[in-house]
Formats: sequence, structure tokens, C-alpha cells
Amino acid sequence: MVASVLRVFRLAHFGAALLGGQQPATVVIRVPATANPYLAGMPVGTRSTHGDRAPEQAPVLVDLSLTNAAAVIVSASGAINHLPGCPPTCDPPQGSAIARHQNGAEHGISDVVAPMNSLLGVFLGDDRPDRGRAPRALNFGAIGTEFLSISPQLKQVFFLGSGATRAGRPQRFVVPKNATRLFLGTMDGFEWNNNTGYFSVAVTIERTDVSSGLFSVDSTVYFAKFACMPNRSKCTPEREIVEARGDKQYHIVLPGQSEWGASIANPAEATVIVSASSGTVCLNSDSCSGPQGTGKIAGADFLVPGKGIGALVSKTTGGRTYFSVNDRSGNAYEKHEGYFEFDVIIR
Repeated sequence: MVASVLRVFRLAHFGAALLGGQQPATVVIRVPATANPYLAGMPVGTRSTHGDRAPEQAPVLVDLSLTNAAAVIVSASGAINHLPGCPPTCDPPQGSAIARHQNGAEHGISDVVAPMNSLLGVFLGDDRPDRGRAPRALNFGAIGTEFLSISPQLKQVFFLGSGATRAGRPQRFVVPKNATRLFLGTMDGFEWNNNTGYFSVAVTIERTDVSSGLFSVDSTVYFAKFACMPNRSKCTPEREIVEARGDKQYHIVLPGQSEWGASIANPAEATVIVSASSGTVCLNSDSCSGPQGTGKIAGADFLVPGKGIGALVSKTTGGRTYFSVNDRSGNAYEKHEGYFEFDVIIR
């Protein structure tokens, strides 16, 4: 049964698509921890179990058309908890221990087994989901979360996580037939209304080229240009990558173990704007976060006191702007895993 759910992702599709076709559309969405996927597509006033209610705890609708959509790719960062207390106790989009939605299918939307606090998605058509039977549940305890591609059905809740495998390879979420809407929510057993934190999610739609039947992808975003270091549980580039993308515009890949390693010329020491930041860095096995940090404020012995622990930070000195992960200076960086990826504009 699992084999029928998973599809092998062939990079040949990417190469062929670059010959022509529409470019993908992307939006960045904030998904609060309170986003209950079982309220997707339901009218105002609809209640779920344990006090959740639309629209207060409704999941977030992705504001992109699914017309001619072949698949969805996401890049998620941030941290949440299924209880009050984030920060400091939070999980990244990949979640933590495998859990089950305790109330089963609701409003015609399937049950799911997935990592607690993980980022979830559900595709809907134009109709209200409660006007038909719920599909079977996907069990990501059995399927795993390291797939390259998965094909959920309409109204079938599925795991999105960070949008990439542990090795950093992007995952594809195939759009089912007749899907017109995609909602993003979070994994909980019940009672989303007391959850805390949020995810920042970049969502890209791959669209089919009607003339060729192929889908198109922006390769500058989704092809990794680095090798992962061996003996690391998370993909960790060996060195920084700084690419010029235009006048005073750059794209940077910052490995977690790099202390002020990535830098750009900034002779006038002008304002630096960081955007489209994504990725996960682990300071240790118990402290992983996206570019916003763990939620705890760094002390005086950190690179940038007063900023978040594990956050993406910068400094400008000597005509250059440097980037790093906020931790205590010294040997601590050797144990870091993962990386941040982001764009920079100097103004």
C-alpha cells in the first residue's frame, strides 16, 4: 500500500522543463501553531473538538491558483509547540515524536499519523469537505518522512515538514486531480487553540506546460549546489556559498558550523536587508531552529547578545558585512549541523 502512495522523483523532469513553459509562482505564508487542518474549507462558526472554531483556529489557505498545477514544493522554517510555552520549548517544521489525531477523521477530512508539531497540508476541491466521506489516513510512522515525492488524495492530510529530506533534497507534493485549494496547518492530537509559535513557509507551485506535458521549476532555487558533509544527521555544506545575483544583490548558503564565515563587500557600510531566509541549524541534538532562532535570547557571551540563540545574525565592519549563526564563539561551532539559505540586498 505504501508503494502506491510514493512516486519516484526523476531529475530528468527538471531538465526537460527548463526548455520552456511557465515559471512557478511562490508566496511566503505565516502558519500559526493554532492552524487546525480539520477546519479547512469549513464556514465561520464551525467547531472542532475541544473548543477549536473557524475562523479562529482555521488552517491557512495558500493564495495561489492550482490551475494546471503539477506539484507543490515548500521551504519551511520557524518553531511551534502543541502547548503554551514556545518559546522556549519548540519543535521545527519536521516535528518530533510520531502522534495521531485523537479524534480521527473530522468534517470529511482524513485522520493522520505524523510527527507532533510538524507542518501539514490538505488539498480540497471547490466543495465543502464535510459533504463526502473522508479518505483513509496516511501513516507517516510507516511511510516515513524521507520520501522524495508523495501523492495525497483530496481531503487527505499529509506531512510537509520543512519541505526537504535530512540530506537537504527537496520533496514534491503532487497535486491531486480536481484540487483547487491547499490549506496549511500543524500536527496536534486535539485542541489547537492553546498552541504557540508559528512557521514561515515559502510555497511554490509547479505548473504543467500544456504544449509538452512537462512541469517547470526554477532550478536556481531547488538544485543544491553543494555536497553534504559526511557523518552528519542533517545536510551540512562544507563551506559557505555567496552568489552575486545582480547589483548589490546576493544569494547565500551559510553552513551551521561557519562562525562569521560568509561575507559580502559593503564598503559604504550601507543597510543590509535579508529576505527569503530558510533552513534549519542544530546547535546540538536538542536545539534546532530556523533563521529566527530558538526563541531564547542570547547572553553576553554570544556573538550578538540580545538576539535569538541560533538565529541568523550579521555584523558590518571593515567595509564588509558578515553572517553567522548566533552561538558562543569558539569550538561550539564545530558541532553545529544544517544550514541557512537567504537573499541579501545592500541599500
